[in-house]
Amino acid sequence: MIDVSVVVPTHNRVRILPQTIRSILRQQDVAIELIVVDDGCTDGTGPWLDRFAGADARITVVHHAEPRFISEARNAGIARASGRWIAFCDDDDLWAPDKLSVQLAAMRADAARWACTGVAVVNEDLQIIGHHHATGGDLLAGLLTSNRIPATSSVIVERDLVRDAGGFDPGLRGSEDWDLWIRLAQRSPVAAVDRPLVAYRLGRQSLSLDVAPMRMGRRIIAERYAALARAHGVRSDAAGHERYLAKQLLRSGARWRAASLFAALALRHGRWRELPRVAAALIAPRMTDRIGQARASAAVPGAWREEAEAWLSPIRGMSQADRPYGRPAGQARELEA
Repeated sequence: MIDVSVVVPTHNRVRILPQTIRSILRQQDVAIELIVVDDGCTDGTGPWLDRFAGADARITVVHHAEPRFISEARNAGIARASGRWIAFCDDDDLWAPDKLSVQLAAMRADAARWACTGVAVVNEDLQIIGHHHATGGDLLAGLLTSNRIPATSSVIVERDLVRDAGGFDPGLRGSEDWDLWIRLAQRSPVAAVDRPLVAYRLGRQSLSLDVAPMRMGRRIIAERYAALARAHGVRSDAAGHERYLAKQLLRSGARWRAASLFAALALRHGRWRELPRVAAALIAPRMTDRIGQARASAAVPGAWREEAEAWLSPIRGMSQADRPYGRPAGQARELEA
């Protein structure tokens, strides 16, 4: 019997996807099925996945001939899920070996129908550069203000609950996960495991210069749940979201656009402490980003860093030769748990 169905949407990440799959298949004390949705990949992901699935009965591959984008890809996985629980993992993120088992125990203890975990933020070399804590309980009011779930890859949810909530909204091309969390929070409290059980990879590939869909997504969510927010005495944090977008642009090297957003935060939202970042973004964007990342890295609690390092080190040590990309199906078995 399958306990958890793991849904991984992927698009042209064949070089790093094996690490993600390895961390999922090594889950301890939980019977899983892995549903990988090939969302119109053109880099050889589809054939590689088919060969790999032939060597491991736990893996199901869903192919989309053309990209249908993240919401439809995740929904396709949800539709194929047979486990009582569904967990989501992005194709560049990683899991600790006990991630799922700990979450199942937390949901039983809290009588919750979904759960999240803390997150270790890592760079492309899997070095820890930041962290996000997880908060549980009734998160509805907080979610109506901003996205309080550390990462989509940290979430596990009861299959019937996510289907009843309608899954991910394909009409949103930004903040689609946040929208679903609000609908889940209306139906159940969330159980939080405040440990670094997920590695969220913050690399150049994960950055986008097109912040318009993310900005529009926040506006749609703010309008969609405006009455609910008023009933809870809260409002959507537009300024906080704009600051997130500014940092995204700064990391991407879009200095002028980042500077304009920092300036708008000061002039329109009264966040005057952002003014120095305007000049910093224009004059030394890379140094400004490095300073910010250094501060975030220094803020990681020692216990968190130690725990995350314990399970990240074996993955980090996985050499290119150990990766199954391009190997015959029979040689891909090394990724099995």
